[in-house]
Amino acid sequence: MTAAAPVDVSRPARRQRPYALLVLAVACVSVGSIFVRLAHAPALAVAFNRIFLASLVVAPFAAPSLARAWPAIAGRHRAVLLASGLSLGLHFATWISSLSFTSVAASVLLVNTAPLFTLGFSWWLLAERAEHARSDGPRHHQCGRRGLDGRELRRQQRHVVQRHGLIAAGDWAKGTNSLTGDLLALAGAVTMSLYHVIGRGLREALPLPAYILGVWSTAAATLAVLAAAARVPLFGYPLPTLGAFLALALVPTVLGHGLVNRSLRRIPAPTVGLFLLGEPLGASALAYAVFGEVPGPLTLAGGVLVLAALVVVVRSEPA
Repeated sequence: MTAAAPVDVSRPARRQRPYALLVLAVACVSVGSIFVRLAHAPALAVAFNRIFLASLVVAPFAAPSLARAWPAIAGRHRAVLLASGLSLGLHFATWISSLSFTSVAASVLLVNTAPLFTLGFSWWLLAERAEHARSDGPRHHQCGRRGLDGRELRRQQRHVVQRHGLIAAGDWAKGTNSLTGDLLALAGAVTMSLYHVIGRGLREALPLPAYILGVWSTAAATLAVLAAAARVPLFGYPLPTLGAFLALALVPTVLGHGLVNRSLRRIPAPTVGLFLLGEPLGASALAYAVFGEVPGPLTLAGGVLVLAALVVVVRSEPA
């Protein structure tokens, strides 16, 4: 009688570890809007200090990688890097500004519609529709793991726009300021999607630390220019505000997005995207706990429908 092979009890734990890290990433990202509110500073100052301090944190590890890679980067890739950082800076400027006008729930729900715009920009800017057609033949008209076809994408866009209307209707009674916040949050979604699409090829051309530092430092420079144009001071804030700036840099930016990037190495991108749709739920719960902020019924209804549509969009993306 031969001895039974030993059972590797650690294997399930190893399989679950990437998902545990992804849950932690969602929790870290969810607190971003709370720290923005706690900063009590102009939106451009909050946005700049968030990404500037995050750049300083990663610089000791990423700067050598960027210095080695920069001479070999083609001129086109350098332009793409600058455009990607510009888009990220505009994302932080618009989304953080939205939190001064509308509720955390509405702002985070709307900015999380970025995957829908990303899919549309990918078809338009990267011609991914043609790639799917060539690789899938007649099946490219179906909604599957290769992506949504044009007709289905337009249908999902119409549905999300209609559901945005519910959120806007919920904010209408609060005045034009809330609607301004909704528009700024949508602008944050569009600029975030541009950042993702523009930088997609760069992530393969550059080591990840070099890419992160290059994009984040460009975003910080963009925000510094915008702040100077608007005459918004970037420094000289009281200690509690500086603490909120540092918390924004460390928790949702360095730790949260760092864990997301690490999860993408072990978990399919659509699955990561589905987990990240938990951010509006986490942020809304935290806003209620910290500020007593309760979303209106129309905002809740619109949010549920938007998230449902985004699940369809995210699940259609290729792994």
